[in-house]
Amino acid sequence: AVVSTQSTGELEKSKAKLKEKKDQESVAVDPDIAEKRKALVQAAEEEVGHYVKLLEDAELSQKEVFLIVVQRFIMILTDHIVRSEQESRYTQTLWFRCTRDRLRQTLVKHRREVKRYMVTLQTLLFTPEVEPKILECFSQFKGYIA
Repeated sequence: AVVSTQSTGELEKSKAKLKEKKDQESVAVDPDIAEKRKALVQAAEEEVGHYVKLLEDAELSQKEVFLIVVQRFIMILTDHIVRSEQESRYTQTLWFRCTRDRLRQTLVKHRREVKRYMVTLQTLLFTPEVEPKILECFSQFKGYIA
């Protein structure tokens, strides 16, 4: 979110600069000045394009990292459940509840991102094959944001 905010700020500055240069271009009368302004406008358009690309790359990286973090939560919790059941131990240990609650807290804290990635999360990570105790956490989150 921090990277996106910085990139968005830089993108907005570049767009404002571009608009200013386009406004100046329409006022120019001298062909030499008009040509210089046209070159400046083109450079500003390229700068905006550069910042748009940076923003898209940052958002893609952010999505990948977020999906990896959530996937790791699911893997760790699933592994705990499977091991506990194999060893005939209680699955709802303090560690399990704290880790599950940390997943829930992560989803709530980053709810804007989760909303944007909801389809991907449901398709790739929170599938019917996932343990019901973990799916319950995601279902509660969906109810929270609805």
